[in-house]
Amino acid sequence: MPKDSGNRKPRGLRKQSSSDERRDRARRVREQGLEMTFRCGRCEKKNLRCFVDTASGRCAGCISVHAECSLFVPEEEWEKVEEEERNKRLELARAEESAALAAESVARALTTVACAKRELLELEGRKQEFARRD
Repeated sequence: MPKDSGNRKPRGLRKQSSSDERRDRARRVREQGLEMTFRCGRCEKKNLRCFVDTASGRCAGCISVHAECSLFVPEEEWEKVEEEERNKRLELARAEESAALAAESVARALTTVACAKRELLELEGRKQEFARRD
């Protein structure tokens, strides 16, 4: 005789299990795309990409399987890295601006040299013209 499924809720109305909740959280962490340049021990061992959840300091792979994550990054460290990244971007922008100004200065200098060369050639032409008259 078949089981009575009178107490079961339809699939969409059932409360998610803790496993489903962990997997959903891990999926959201992966979608944020904060991939670490170094990996936690579990991801390193299994050769997985390691996406960190800044709220917990754990990676998506460890969250999804409820494993202990060796990747703990304190909030202060994240803030320090983000500040360093901002400073490097600002430094890069300043260097680009300086290079553009230098290139502009070189272009002006080349224009000045070209004008001086043209003027010299014009003077030489006049000099030859005077020489022919005499």
